[in-house]
Amino acid sequence: MGPFTLMVVTAHPDDEALGLGGTLARYGAEGCEVYVVTATRGEAGQIFEPDAATPVTLPDVREQELRRACQTYGVHPPIFLDYPDGLLPLVHQGQAVGKLVRLIRRLRPHVVVTFGPDGVYGHFDHIAVHWWTVAAVDLAADPEWFSDGSDDECRPHRVDKLYYRVVAEDQLAVMAQNGRPAAVTRDGVPFRFFGWKRETITTVIDVSGYVETKLQGIRCHLTQIGRQSPFFTAPEMVVQAPWFRQENFVLARSTVGWPEGVEDDLLAGLRD
Repeated sequence: MGPFTLMVVTAHPDDEALGLGGTLARYGAEGCEVYVVTATRGEAGQIFEPDAATPVTLPDVREQELRRACQTYGVHPPIFLDYPDGLLPLVHQGQAVGKLVRLIRRLRPHVVVTFGPDGVYGHFDHIAVHWWTVAAVDLAADPEWFSDGSDDECRPHRVDKLYYRVVAEDQLAVMAQNGRPAAVTRDGVPFRFFGWKRETITTVIDVSGYVETKLQGIRCHLTQIGRQSPFFTAPEMVVQAPWFRQENFVLARSTVGWPEGVEDDLLAGLRD
């Protein structure tokens, strides 16, 4: 068997950074073919550093931020689906699934990773990408869908493992600030992170050896985090935090069986 292939499906540039950056760096360093697919260029995002972008330049700037981050992780350049930021539930859902089906058939990943059904903190773009990816993983294996038989790249492909990237419930207590629950502010309102109980988390990836790479990947997204964030002002504290050194996943589909305990490898069951 040649190199393993991992495909991560997100909604915006920077979605990969905090909860997946260490995992991307680890599998990239192991020689895996790692692809980051993002639905938008993040043009509706906030701008925390006015000297970094304007509303007019933001999509181009955020594209370049993600390109630099992927280079930092040591993975392939990102793939953009070119959908409008903030409107993913409103686009043609079948066409979006079809794009992902064709990507899965072309890249032929062993493992696919995306958001859980909660979208991490209820973000409707994240939730749309979750359902697109779940449907695409199922339909990519079915020759009745999205194939006219004339394109070899449209040959059906069965993904071995589908994972959701999640946040552990106990991590949220550590992430809370000033006594307030961990949340992401959208349009001036805090939206709380959704925490998964430890007993529901199937896979914990130790990324201790890749925290510096993960940190640098996060810093690539300057427009979204700003120079006043702890990632710039207190990096030593950040990289030592337990929540930063572990990344959590829930196994949702598997052709290679289910773990008896907590896995420490997204390729468990495939390497043998």
